[in-house]
Amino acid sequence: MTHRRSFVAWLGSLPLLPRHRSLRSTPPIVIEATPTALYQQPDGRNNLVRVAVTGLDAPAARARLTDRRGTLVGTAGLLPTGAGLAGELWVPLSRAAGAEFQVDVEVGKQRIGGRRVRLAPPRRWTLYWIASSHTDVGLTERQDECLEVHRQNLDAALARLASHPDFRWTAECALQLISYVENRAPAAGEVLARALRDGKVGFSALFAQPLTGILEHETFARLIWPAGLFARERGLGYRAAQLSDVPGQTLTLPTLLAASGVRYLASGVNPERAAPLLSPAEAARAQLAGGGRGEWTTYPQLYWWEGPDGSRVLHWRADQYADGLRFGFDADPAEMGRRLSDWLLTHPVFLSPGYPYDVALLSGAAGDNGLLDERIVANVEEFSRRFAYPRLVAARPEDFFRDVERRWGTKLPVRRGDTGCYREDGAASTAAELGRYRAAQLVARAAELLALWDERTEPPGGGAADRIEQRAAARRKMWRDLLLFGEHTWGGSAGGSDPDGAETLARWQYKRRFLDGAAAAADAQVAAALIRIGLSTAGGGTGGTGGTGGAGGAGGAGRVVFNASSWARSEVVRIPEGAARRLTHDGREWPTVDLPDGSALALARDVPSLGYLALAESERAPNPPRDDGAVLEAQAGGFHVVLDPASGAIHSLTTGDGVERVRSADWSGLNQLVYVQGGAHSALWTGRARDELRAAPDLTLSQAELGSARRERLPGIGTRLVVERKLQGCTSVTTVVTLYDELPWMDLVNRITKPATLEKEALYVAFPFALTKPTVEVEVPLGRMTVERDQQPGSCRDWFCHAHWVWLHDAASGMLWSGPDTPLFTLNDIFRGLWRRKIEPDGTLFAYVLNNYWPTNFAARQGGELSFRYRLSSLPRGADPAEPARRGWAACDPLYVSPPYSSTGMGPLSRKDSGVFIADQGVAVVGAKPADDRSGVVLKLVDLTGVGRAVAVWPGAYRFQGARRTNFVEMNGDRVPVAPDGHATIDLPAWGTAALRLFTPREGAD
Repeated sequence: MTHRRSFVAWLGSLPLLPRHRSLRSTPPIVIEATPTALYQQPDGRNNLVRVAVTGLDAPAARARLTDRRGTLVGTAGLLPTGAGLAGELWVPLSRAAGAEFQVDVEVGKQRIGGRRVRLAPPRRWTLYWIASSHTDVGLTERQDECLEVHRQNLDAALARLASHPDFRWTAECALQLISYVENRAPAAGEVLARALRDGKVGFSALFAQPLTGILEHETFARLIWPAGLFARERGLGYRAAQLSDVPGQTLTLPTLLAASGVRYLASGVNPERAAPLLSPAEAARAQLAGGGRGEWTTYPQLYWWEGPDGSRVLHWRADQYADGLRFGFDADPAEMGRRLSDWLLTHPVFLSPGYPYDVALLSGAAGDNGLLDERIVANVEEFSRRFAYPRLVAARPEDFFRDVERRWGTKLPVRRGDTGCYREDGAASTAAELGRYRAAQLVARAAELLALWDERTEPPGGGAADRIEQRAAARRKMWRDLLLFGEHTWGGSAGGSDPDGAETLARWQYKRRFLDGAAAAADAQVAAALIRIGLSTAGGGTGGTGGTGGAGGAGGAGRVVFNASSWARSEVVRIPEGAARRLTHDGREWPTVDLPDGSALALARDVPSLGYLALAESERAPNPPRDDGAVLEAQAGGFHVVLDPASGAIHSLTTGDGVERVRSADWSGLNQLVYVQGGAHSALWTGRARDELRAAPDLTLSQAELGSARRERLPGIGTRLVVERKLQGCTSVTTVVTLYDELPWMDLVNRITKPATLEKEALYVAFPFALTKPTVEVEVPLGRMTVERDQQPGSCRDWFCHAHWVWLHDAASGMLWSGPDTPLFTLNDIFRGLWRRKIEPDGTLFAYVLNNYWPTNFAARQGGELSFRYRLSSLPRGADPAEPARRGWAACDPLYVSPPYSSTGMGPLSRKDSGVFIADQGVAVVGAKPADDRSGVVLKLVDLTGVGRAVAVWPGAYRFQGARRTNFVEMNGDRVPVAPDGHATIDLPAWGTAALRLFTPREGAD
């Protein structure tokens, strides 16, 4: 009965209500008139007012609305809604103060009630909607099939422009665009580029949706690099990025985005296994509110997110990223209006004084890897024809943010700190691959740095330029594969429910190929580059810094040792096939010890920063470790270690000052392995049902037990303890503790073999340090974070991620810890599902090695051989603020050793050199690489001291004579003068970044 005249006729035929009823049987009639957020086209003067009546015993009724002069404004038919009767009518509400009206309710021809109301107009909203499809590479289908869905969405977006010129589709990430131009005809790629250039299609700059906590500095710095390369090659620009599904990121993300040309960020939080990020409504639905759990997270949030260096991005943070479906865009305009109005008029954030704005952002038009339903386009357009407000704009992200910045930019709040690396713990479901990923990222960085020598190690002519370009193309693919492995989707949606299914296995194998390919390419490039350098070095003399070496001299067998870090280093390094081989540089022999597998350990001394030493290699007498028998203690340099006789953990550690570094009250000592079983369907959030979070986990903890221990002397290097242990859940556990005669740290290696199991499990390594309420600083990509101080409300405090080091220090002392293979760690205790809102560190750290807690996406079980390393050193409060970075990089980024070679000794390179020279010890080179356009070299720097200053860069093997400022995606800025002595200077903000493009005379600076 939708025709109005038919409804009125039917209403008039209803019988009159009895005039006399018992007061007891007559319920009170309540009349409510409520404006909605909907205003009528064309001018938005009329508001759709909802009239609701309860307590009326009638199948239908009619509401008459008159103004204060008694003039009829309109009528509304009232039909059953479940709670009473309701209907809607258009009412002029143009004045901000509103107006008074009389509402009368009639049944048949009888007036049964009335009420005088004042109706005030709600805000006239503008809703910007990012029409996009979320990129979950491998979640719903195999990875290549998922990307084809996004290519089809772009096909449809381009085809739609002619008939729907105002509808904007946005590629959620640059991967969608890059995949499109690589898999469509060139003409289609040109059409896409033109649409992007004209603003007809949105361009979001992040390559994919990354897990920022497991990324190395250079990998993190490249999150926008593919978009930058894509944009430079096609004359495009971008200003915004989207980040959906991943619930939180490291505090330096604003620094990276700003350094890569991004000003705006739209993020959509998925709070799965991130309980503090649940909204109050979601927590209430799961009956989680109360119980001392603390505050939940309110959304949406609109603020300037400021990095440690003061750079900012304007951030919209919501708890949804499929708003089109949530608000009925796939239903019809009426349903859209109902849902949108309810949201705008009842959401606590919009009702609060802290949200004075009349704009909001919606994101998403389809589900994960979903095709856009064309009915949505029609519904959105029809909605706009009906309603002037909320004005619904299918827009690019920057359209929303520019409006906000123009109107309120100086008044928006500013927030600092990380938002929590929650999803990163899923990567520990494949601990072996996570460790390989950490190493591969560093090898890839070294491969780029070694390319600075390409022009000097390739003979001119004869295809040298082609070979150099082929290697550069291989490195670009290597980085793309590393970025794809660090993308947030680890496997299929059925990974937990069907771990042995063909699709589950196929998608994980596809994902792992990204790592396998990148690691193989990086290893091959480094090995080949070191050989080329070795074959190009002069024999005889040592050469000089930046020199060309001697003229001639004896060649022979040799090795090259390369240091990719920003500081000169002395370090113990493994030499493949190095047993019974003498290594010398400048007539000085390095101490070496042979190992049973035919390799050797060598104490490399004074390897220059960003550079190499060429060593002479010759035969020597065997020098194996000296067996000291079964003992539980070792001493070398300033370190003295005593093992616990029951567990094999380090019960006592002193570091030269006699101060005990171990607090073993709760755990038996440092490097104690803890295996945890249980936790299914509990607060660990191992299932899909959120109400399970109310159940405390039933956990069984097992600690390692000592089997045997022996000590080995490493002549000229140090001493080590080789410990065999037993642990529930593992078939073998071997620990090696190494102390050094000359180096200020100790190394630990744990090697385990474990069977795979689907039962819930986790493995930790305990480090109970003897510290009192320490401050805990953590290196993160492009910076550092202090636990609690540098965390936003709702950030993850149940586990953390570190890049290279964690520094725990109290008023008296401090310890520096590094876990090269295990980026995740917890503080104070293992993860027990507490979902902390605050944390006060007590000095105990746990390496969070592995788990299988995720019910979807990540691996359900893992087994086989695992190896995880740790490095410990004493570092008190007040030390050089850059020293943690120097030691942490040394722990994680090894010295790279070439295969053996034999040279003529007639090459142009010196036997010791650096790519470039930076004397400032408080600067880290994030990356150094030949520019993508082969015009110069790009150098990315980060400050480690918290002091802004000018930093000088001098030529080394790369003999630049020109320089320009640039950014992290290689877009040029102003010229930088080069001083008469050859150096260029660039300003580096405190805790900030800078990028410099250097040119040789041949390349020029234009």
